[in-house]
Amino acid sequence: MRPQKSPSGALQHAGLAVATAGLLLALHVPAQPGTGTLAGVVLGPGDAPVAGARVIVQQSDGASPRAVRADRSGRFRLRGLRAGLYDLRAQHSGMWSEWRHNVLVRAGRETSVVLRLLPGVPATEPVPLRLAGTVREWEIPVADAQPHDPATDPAGNVWLTLMRANQLARLDPATGQWKLFTAPTPNSAPHGLVSDSAGNIWYTANGAGKIGRLDPASGQITEYSLPRDAGDPHTPVFGPDGALWFTVQRANQILRLDPRSGAVRAYPVPTPDARPYGIVLGPDQALWFCEFGSGKLGRLDPNTGQFTEYRIPFEGARPRRLVARAAAIYYTDFARGSIGQLDLVKFSFREWPSPSGRSSQPYAIAADAEGVLWYTEFNANQLVRFDPETEQFTRFALPSPKSEVRHMVRDASGRIWMALSGANKVAMIE
Repeated sequence: MRPQKSPSGALQHAGLAVATAGLLLALHVPAQPGTGTLAGVVLGPGDAPVAGARVIVQQSDGASPRAVRADRSGRFRLRGLRAGLYDLRAQHSGMWSEWRHNVLVRAGRETSVVLRLLPGVPATEPVPLRLAGTVREWEIPVADAQPHDPATDPAGNVWLTLMRANQLARLDPATGQWKLFTAPTPNSAPHGLVSDSAGNIWYTANGAGKIGRLDPASGQITEYSLPRDAGDPHTPVFGPDGALWFTVQRANQILRLDPRSGAVRAYPVPTPDARPYGIVLGPDQALWFCEFGSGKLGRLDPNTGQFTEYRIPFEGARPRRLVARAAAIYYTDFARGSIGQLDLVKFSFREWPSPSGRSSQPYAIAADAEGVLWYTEFNANQLVRFDPETEQFTRFALPSPKSEVRHMVRDASGRIWMALSGANKVAMIE
């Protein structure tokens, strides 16, 4: 079938995604012939360009390492790279950036990345932590706070949104010490959150139609008002352009906020009542999101604003959260009780039934440092480990009854953090 133009000019696929030749060129991954270009900029503290920074690039399997120097404006460009997945990081004056893994270089195209030098980042990459499935819990220091989403910052702290308490909470895992920050707008219901490279915490005020930015050093919170119809901002993620992108369910939009100017732009999802939910940055540097209301996965190109939608070909599918792993997108299907995969090479879907059955309600999902998937069965109160290579499942009972885990994230050490909305706790998988 031919992709159809949406009213906004975006491509929309009515069934299982079938790409045109041009779209295949834009999204194709490792096995394709040809070469592409990897370009970007190295930024230091305060996002100042770093002239002369050394950028190390290698294929994601560790082959063909090479290095290049950034120019006076902090920019670098490597041409003639064989199309595929690459890892890269930057170094200058004793500071390193984190590794950027599985960056997709496409034949005949240029991929852009931003590398940020951070103090305290080790010069060598740690050995991937193998998680055993042990769950350790911390009680939230506010009763009935409804912790919703977790995030981690460059200093190793864990952050939580407390929806009912109208607060953000910071936990230092090393000491067990908590610090609370109250949102300026009453009943704003902080929902999703993410840290920027400087350690500022950005959150969605789900009940107030605002975005908040917390400076942990001063405790000051700056609020950004959203368009009137964007009253329930949901899940945020930083894009390759340095902007904050986030889903808005009832408005059926993806919004972009420029952290420097505060300017907000809305991108309406082509399918009506799609209810965009979870969102991640994919290996192709595009924004991928779940359409919980329409049974589709969506892709938004941050450079062009163009949408592509992929209908999940399984009856009654309702994708909730998703994670990018190598050349695929994995998602939890809340309604079907399954884990699904969209292969970004073949553009085909697969599905695996979750161990606790169709009514298990898979919800939160994250990948560990070895690429193994961890997710929760909301209704069954189980933690599940799924290895896509062996297709083997392992279940672990969550210690607290009615944990109600809605989101999980991996920290820099490789451990995975979960917010337990029903148990009023935060938990770590190690």
